[in-house]
Amino acid sequence: MGRAQTGTGARPPRATIIDVAREAGVSPATVSRVLTGSKPVSAEPEQRVRAAVARLGYRPNPAAQGLLRGTTSAVGVVVPDLSNPYFAEVLKGVTNAAQHADFRTLVADTGEKAGAERDAALELSRWADGIVLCSPRMSQWELTELAAAVPRLVCVNRRSRGTRIPAVAVDFEAGVASICRHLRELGHRRVAYLRGPARAWSERARQRALRAAGGPDLEIVQIPCGSSSVDGHSAADAALATGATAIMAFSDYVALGALARFDELGVSVPDEISLTGFDDIALSRLVSPRLTTVTVNKQDLGLRAWQLFVDTGADGIAGSVVEVTPELVVRGSTAAPAGVTSPRRETVHDR
Repeated sequence: MGRAQTGTGARPPRATIIDVAREAGVSPATVSRVLTGSKPVSAEPEQRVRAAVARLGYRPNPAAQGLLRGTTSAVGVVVPDLSNPYFAEVLKGVTNAAQHADFRTLVADTGEKAGAERDAALELSRWADGIVLCSPRMSQWELTELAAAVPRLVCVNRRSRGTRIPAVAVDFEAGVASICRHLRELGHRRVAYLRGPARAWSERARQRALRAAGGPDLEIVQIPCGSSSVDGHSAADAALATGATAIMAFSDYVALGALARFDELGVSVPDEISLTGFDDIALSRLVSPRLTTVTVNKQDLGLRAWQLFVDTGADGIAGSVVEVTPELVVRGSTAAPAGVTSPRRETVHDR
């Protein structure tokens, strides 16, 4: 019985390694050896195999070849929210560096669900040589357990106590301290903070900085929020209700949501309320007023994570932690409160 005919315009079946072996008159194992270079094959059968591959248009499965070689030439990246420009930039840094090394990048977006991170990382590790975790929300014991299952593991914006997991992390405490100092010098004495995800390591670092900065001359009121622009938009009214003269957002992404809400309410920034972000995403330089924030090169974070990934070998023997200090960028979204004369500003970068 011949092969069943496909309908007009239907794609022909994709050739398999079995088809190539049959066409070349060799075993599937010989085809595999030719294509992977795992073992030498004499010239005549190798030529037949390569000719059969060309005739059939056979394309090897990279994952299957990787399993045979013991390496996939792929790196997995797990992010909490790919719609957030911050994580998109970090991913771009990893991807660009990986491409130069002929590595593919496999990506999983967990949608800010801490419970999905472990499963996503384990699944990607089946097809990749290791994992880069961006701002993982999982608990310390979950992270330690994952590191045991995926030895080639690198974290971005998560330092891990009691383990040797390599990481690149922003000094969030220094960044928040610089924003608090800036607002205090402008004359603000009551500031509302739009909180980030409670399980985020970066949020815990921010909280440490806020506790250190708060005092008689700077009251900080905490407002539950989140990490998205929608969260910032939703929390803006509560922040205004505190009577604060300035609002600090967990991130630029959150601040942009708050800025949109202020525009809807007719609240002028910075004349009626000052607003700051964190991260210096591209949009923070395009809105009006441009956003006061702290800047860090997100693609460079991804590049540094890749370098740690390369340095960590398959056995996971590496424990370097690279810390990056952000810089304050003063723009048009902050000013002295109404009725307060603006003091002479410290020297900062203004982009």
